[in-house]
Amino acid sequence: MKMPSLRDSLAYEGFPQATRRVLEHVESCQGETGGNLGALVDEFVHFRALPHHTGLNALQELQLLQILSDYFGVKTNVGVARSVFMVLFGTRGGSDRLTDHKVKLLGKLVSMCIATQHEMVLDCTAFWILQEGATSPPVLALLNSIIQDYCMLMPGTLDTLQKVDKTSPSFACQFVTIVTGLYQLKPDTSSRPPPALLEVIAEWIAGNPRICLSSLRDAKGAVPVTPIPGLCHWCIKSPLVREAERSSQEEAMMYSKLHLGVLQSLLAAQTTAPNTELLPVSTVQEIVADLHLLVQTSGKGEAAQVAVERLAQVMQVAMATGSTQLSRKQVAGMYSQLPENRLLTLILSYGGEG
Repeated sequence: MKMPSLRDSLAYEGFPQATRRVLEHVESCQGETGGNLGALVDEFVHFRALPHHTGLNALQELQLLQILSDYFGVKTNVGVARSVFMVLFGTRGGSDRLTDHKVKLLGKLVSMCIATQHEMVLDCTAFWILQEGATSPPVLALLNSIIQDYCMLMPGTLDTLQKVDKTSPSFACQFVTIVTGLYQLKPDTSSRPPPALLEVIAEWIAGNPRICLSSLRDAKGAVPVTPIPGLCHWCIKSPLVREAERSSQEEAMMYSKLHLGVLQSLLAAQTTAPNTELLPVSTVQEIVADLHLLVQTSGKGEAAQVAVERLAQVMQVAMATGSTQLSRKQVAGMYSQLPENRLLTLILSYGGEG
C-alpha cells in the first residue's frame, strides 16, 4: 500500500493542525529552497494555492495570526526565525494576488504584535524590510497599513506604538526610514507626516538617538540604509514648510527634538559605526535644492535662517565625525543657493579646502 505524501497528509488534517505542521516542516528544511516547500506554505499557511479553495473565514484568520505569533514567540534562534519568516512572507519581487495576500496578512500580524510587544515578529519584520527593499511596493503597502491602523483609524492606541522602540529598535529604525521616504516635505507638495506619526517618531529619536543606527548591524558591508537622510530632510526643511502652511508650535517643538536627535545620532556613530557614510552628498544636494525653492516662496526671513542653521549644524557634525564624504569645497559650491548664514560661513572658512 502506497504511503500518503506529506501534502496529502496535511490536506487530510486541514486547518489549523496542518498549518502548525507546515511551520515545523519549514524550520526542519533550513537552507533548502524549491517549489515544493513554497507550495506547501501557499496552500496550508496562506490557503491560496488551489483555485477552488475559498480561504479562511475571519475567525480562522484570527486563529492563524495567533498560531504564527505563538510559533515565533517561542523561538530563541534569530537566524532560524528569520529564515522561516522569509519563507512565509518573502515576495521574491512578485506582484500578484498571492503577494497582496501575504502583505495583508503580514500587516495584520505586525499590527497585532505591536499591540502585544512581540519582539521576535517585529525583529523578523525589520529583516524582511531590509531584504525586500525600503521602497518596494510590498514594504510601502505594509507601512501604510500600520500607519492607518495606529495613526488614522485608532489614534487612541498611539501609546502602544510609542513603546515599539524599546521592544524592537531594529523595527523602529526601519519604520522611520520608510516613513521619511513616504513623507518628504517637498516644496511642491503637502507631503507632511500626520501629527500623530510625527509625535511618535520625535519621541523615539529624542529618547534614543542610537535607534537610527540599528539597521547597520544587518547591513554586512552593503550601502548603509538609515533614517538619517530622511530625518535631515524633515528637520531642516520644516521651518519653511511650516511657515508656508501655518503649522502649530507643538509641531515646531517636535521637529526641534528630531533635529537634536539627528545630531546625537551622528555623534554616537563615532563609536558604533565609525567612518560610515550616514549623510550622503546626494542627500545634502537634494536638501539644498529644496531649500532654494522654499526660500523663493517663503522669503529669507527667520524661518529661512533656522533652516540653513540646521543644515549647517548637520553638515558640521557629519564632517567632524566622518559620517559624510562631503567636502568644504562642495559646501562652497552650494553656498550661493542659500541665504547668507554666519555658521555656514564659519564652516567654509575653517580648515581650508578639505
